[in-house]
Amino acid sequence: MKEIFFDDDTFNIRKDRVLELSAKLKPLKFRWSSTARVHSDEETVKAMAEAGARLFIVGFESGDAQILKNIKKGATVEMARNFRKHCRKYHIKVHGDFIIGLPGETKETIQKTIDFAKELDCETIQVSLAHAMPGTELHDTMAAQGFLKVEALADSSGHQLPHIEYPHLSKAQMMDGVNRFYDEYYFRPRVVWRIVKDALWDSHERKRLYSEATEFLKLRAERLKWARKGGEDYNKPMVSVPGASSASGND
Repeated sequence: MKEIFFDDDTFNIRKDRVLELSAKLKPLKFRWSSTARVHSDEETVKAMAEAGARLFIVGFESGDAQILKNIKKGATVEMARNFRKHCRKYHIKVHGDFIIGLPGETKETIQKTIDFAKELDCETIQVSLAHAMPGTELHDTMAAQGFLKVEALADSSGHQLPHIEYPHLSKAQMMDGVNRFYDEYYFRPRVVWRIVKDALWDSHERKRLYSEATEFLKLRAERLKWARKGGEDYNKPMVSVPGASSASGND
């Protein structure tokens, strides 16, 4: 066993629990990773690092303060900055998750979040499209306002499709935002070097990098094509969203 992953969205939400758990993990001397929120202070991050923490998967979502309030995130941009700073200080890698298309999104806030992500400079990122799942508050709000425009979350290959559209922000603009986000983030010289240098002396890492890069470029081309056509004439089968048709008001 090389590593344990704790898949717990509230793993570090309580400081007392994290400090107690870290004290128990520290003598075991193994590496572990987990999902995490930005609520932990420096003392807590330091304790987790000393207990073997290697990587946190963190949902930053947006770099716009109002959007974070709109989705009731319970966290601020400044909290995100501080958490990332503590992780960097104690050598814990961060995979940052961001979402495009949340309530309040505009072309300006998309760029704001891209700039914020570059400021945080996480080791890796994932950029998703906002998805309003049936039964959630977001779905009910989007349906009531008439912003649910299609009945699919993904194509048959599992690739995300936008199913929310605002009067001021089209599905194509959001898909283009995803592409631009990845391009602006990963095609920076220092990020390219950070990724490539790990593969120079590790054959396993080279194979992994080649496989992921090939898949990324293929998906990037598909997203660019989708954005240019605005989703029209998309020839891949789509996976429907249960209940979306009756709830969206767009039949």
